Amino acid sequence: MKPWKLLDTEYLVNAPWLKVAKEKCQLPNGKIIDDFYTLWQPDWVLILARTTEGKWVMTEQYRHGTGKIALEFPAGIIDKGETPEQAAVRELQEECGYGQKEIPGQARDDKASAQYLGAYPVNPDRHRGKFHVVFIDGVVRAGDTSFDDTEEIESLEMSDEDLQAKMNDGSFSHPLQMAGYLKWKLSQK
Repeated sequence: MKPWKLLDTEYLVNAPWLKVAKEKCQLPNGKIIDDFYTLWQPDWVLILARTTEGKWVMTEQYRHGTGKIALEFPAGIIDKGETPEQAAVRELQEECGYGQKEIPGQARDDKASAQYLGAYPVNPDRHRGKFHVVFIDGVVRAGDTSFDDTEEIESLEMSDEDLQAKMNDGSFSHPLQMAGYLKWKLSQK
């Protein structure tokens, strides 16, 4: 099996947070597709943060795509020059006001405090962006939040049993976040 050959790209939307491209592609059998549409969004990090009491840090915020308030794990865009682990630590503080418990006399190492679980395609068929999954254990409330002017986020803590019940009843329904949680669960075996 061979990949398709990209012959031409025309950006229909070329904004910082979203790109939509019309691509002309040649299949291995020679067939030409004149209008294959792809999407791009910046890479983002999914943060599976567990408190010192073993509860998950969760967020609730309005999601315009569904028109509903969504229960989610914290997440955010990875800034240029940032590792996924650094982005996870930063976003967790900014969105939820949580961080690693400070140990007197020890410098905090964001990379050491965060366990990288991998990068995954958002949608391998048409989407060029990836999401990265990072697990941070033993977080505590550690200061104030710092929202962007488009964010309104409420944080809460939830036991593993309650989270799984929310997955089962559909009130936690973000499929990529559920996949990240499953990846973490499988890493615990």
